[in-house]
Amino acid sequence: MNRHGTGGNRSVGVIAQYGSVEAARRAIEVLREEGFEDLEVYSPIPAPELEEAMGIDSSPVRLWALIGAITGCATGFLLSAGASLAYPLVTQGKPIISMPPFFVVMFELAILLTGIFALFSMLVHARKPKLTLSPSYRAAFSVDRWGVFVAAGADRQADAERLLGETDPLAVEVMA
Repeated sequence: MNRHGTGGNRSVGVIAQYGSVEAARRAIEVLREEGFEDLEVYSPIPAPELEEAMGIDSSPVRLWALIGAITGCATGFLLSAGASLAYPLVTQGKPIISMPPFFVVMFELAILLTGIFALFSMLVHARKPKLTLSPSYRAAFSVDRWGVFVAAGADRQADAERLLGETDPLAVEVMA
């Protein structure tokens, strides 16, 4: 989980390892109170409390999925109406552009474009696929440890190390 994008050189800062999600959450809160906003958090399991501590309210993927659904529905209507106008077939005096026959096409395109928009927006917002791992990643973060990396220049590195040290981490490492 990253709060503010890449934020410059991601290999300069301090990384701490924690044995519980609560300890990692406390570290995030302490860092944010002291003005550190460029954080990268690693978790072996989904942890909504870490997202809350980082100030992440909701995913923008939902908005993109809604835009996809609206686009698909409108495209389905326009394609059906266009085909009906290009090749008019008057049956029993019914209007050329009649909504009930168009609903199936509108629904199917809405579902299709919702899925496509959601997939691509998820990949964009998650910055995937990543071909290389971040220098701050540790293999233990995929097993039983939580990690908090704070990007800090040389001027704030000592403050970040001190703050992380006060939150009882299992290990603290300065990355220069």
